[in-house]
Amino acid sequence: MPTRRPSVHPTRTVQQQIRTLLIILSVTMATIITVLTLMLVAINRQYAGVLACANTAADFNKEFKSTLDSEMYNHVIRPRTEHSVDELPMQELDAAEQVLNRLSTETTLSDNRWRVRSMLDMCRNLRAYMIEIAHTESYDLRMELLERNIRGETGLTRLIENYMHDFLGDEVRELARLRGMIGRQTTLLIISSVVAMGALFIALLLYSLRVSRSITGPIRALTEKAERFGADNFSSLPVDTSIAELKTLDRNFDKMAGRITSLMEKQRQDQQSLHRAELELLQAQINPHFLYNTLDSIAILAESQREEDVVNMVTSLSTFFRNSLNRGEDIISLRAELIQAKSYLEIQQIRYSDILTYSISLPEEIQDVTVPKLILQPLIENALYHGIKNRRGRGVIQITGEKQNDDILLQVRDNGAGMTEEQLQRLQAGVYEEHHSGLGLKNVHQRIRLYCGEPYGLTFESKQGIGTTVTVLLPSRGVKAPDQEGAK
Repeated sequence: MPTRRPSVHPTRTVQQQIRTLLIILSVTMATIITVLTLMLVAINRQYAGVLACANTAADFNKEFKSTLDSEMYNHVIRPRTEHSVDELPMQELDAAEQVLNRLSTETTLSDNRWRVRSMLDMCRNLRAYMIEIAHTESYDLRMELLERNIRGETGLTRLIENYMHDFLGDEVRELARLRGMIGRQTTLLIISSVVAMGALFIALLLYSLRVSRSITGPIRALTEKAERFGADNFSSLPVDTSIAELKTLDRNFDKMAGRITSLMEKQRQDQQSLHRAELELLQAQINPHFLYNTLDSIAILAESQREEDVVNMVTSLSTFFRNSLNRGEDIISLRAELIQAKSYLEIQQIRYSDILTYSISLPEEIQDVTVPKLILQPLIENALYHGIKNRRGRGVIQITGEKQNDDILLQVRDNGAGMTEEQLQRLQAGVYEEHHSGLGLKNVHQRIRLYCGEPYGLTFESKQGIGTTVTVLLPSRGVKAPDQEGAK
């Protein structure tokens, strides 16, 4: 690979450059908007207070003067009794004082605060005049007091009415002033936001043009490098750029070239490993030791005149070898694999009838799936010779299967001697890490991985004195034979 020239330009990522610009513009715009918003909120609060004050003033009885004057006149013309004070229309005066007390806390205008205090004083004087009238026996004097102090042109009800009118006028004018300020502040806020957004847009536009010029050239160089890579030319000069992302991309292009060479070599090695695995399979398909033991067992059965067992064992042996050969093909249906496993189990059950029973239970719907050949027989052999034969009493080998989502799980379970945790770890290391396991399981696991990929293969569970379960994970879509030409 060519030697990479060190870049003389300081490198920064595009994201870092854009982030810096956005921070400056965002802080500026946020400051302007925050100041204007706070001003607008303050004015809005003031406007809300004045509006609440005006609404409270609106609660003041507009007919206060006429109502109180009329009820006091009716009180004056009635004869005096010991209950005359209780008959005074104090409820109108009480309601007016309640409204005035609320206004004293809500108004923000100094003139109106003075008016409220004056009206409260008038209400107190009015209450005193009303009580004085209630205690006066002379009709003429009561009428004089009513006209002079209460309902006349200089009476207190007239003064309270005038003061309230002036109060409402000032509050309405304050509302109009605040509404105008809110309008001006809102306009200023909108204009400032538009100006800030415009400035941000222009800055981003200018910056994008600058970044575009610094990116398009190196991208064009990277495109040419990619085209050379496509033509199997993995030698090229590094691209000179100040953009960190493009430097990373260029560096990884060069790494990819080296990795592609390594992967091509690894592919050739994998094909060779597949050939070796297939040769090992062919050698394991006819196990002389198994054949000799079976023939010896047949001879012993014949001498014992157990003709039926002889016939069954010969038939099972014939089926076993016929399926083992299978015209040299390494991919068969799961149904054929089960027949192979059953033939092997029938032979072993006849030989070890005192210690071995078995059961096979798989749903019909998965038995037509294609699988690598001889993936169950080594597991059964392992269960028999390293599990069942190493325990006392009768042992059981169970073969089960099920479909789970897009996978098929086959399990070979025995109730044999089992393994310690340390033994189980050594077995797993022998299979997964490609060390010698000595049980024929590595070959099964490697062939499944070669045909099906990384997630598939064998997993193990075992407890000492309880038994061992080997799980075979296969794809439910089935397995296809590799391209024989590509494997050469």
